[in-house]
Amino acid sequence: MKTLNAISLFVLLIISTSCYTTYSTYKGNVHENTIGKTKNEILRSYGIPEKTEDDGAGGSVMVFEKITQTTITNSSTQTLDRSRSNGSVVYGNKGIIQANQNQGGQVSNTDVITQTTTNKDYCYIFLDPENVVYDFKSNYGAQYDYDKCFNKSLTWVSVGVSCLFVYPAIVTVPWAIISYQKAKNKDKICK
Repeated sequence: MKTLNAISLFVLLIISTSCYTTYSTYKGNVHENTIGKTKNEILRSYGIPEKTEDDGAGGSVMVFEKITQTTITNSSTQTLDRSRSNGSVVYGNKGIIQANQNQGGQVSNTDVITQTTTNKDYCYIFLDPENVVYDFKSNYGAQYDYDKCFNKSLTWVSVGVSCLFVYPAIVTVPWAIISYQKAKNKDKICK
């Protein structure tokens, strides 16, 4: 009975996570608001650029760069303490010699692994000859809207699997129908 409950719970978990699919929609970059602004407005917002270059069309390019380095160090240490051995040796002439050996001290073994990662964030702001921004290039600042939609095919396949078991089918079939109706009313069904 416990395994049947565990299987039922597992099937319900799979079905509950398979009804909806999450997707993202690109909605622009935070630097898009720089287009149309003057050089002075950019300097007030962004500060002084690392360098300014010629854009090849009579304007200029303001270069903003940020280089970050992250170093991760992992180390492990093993310490060994006192050891002791006791015993006796029997010789061929029936003689017995007792033996005790004690050692004291510590032995440390340290292994160190270091990994350094370098990241470069940049934003190039292009200015026309009148010092008005006409374009930008950047490797950060993208913005996304996240939403979800009802995945019909994956849901009904999961419901079909749940029909192999009595208890999950009693719950999942009505639940899938209700979820489908809600998604249809909100126009959130995957294409």
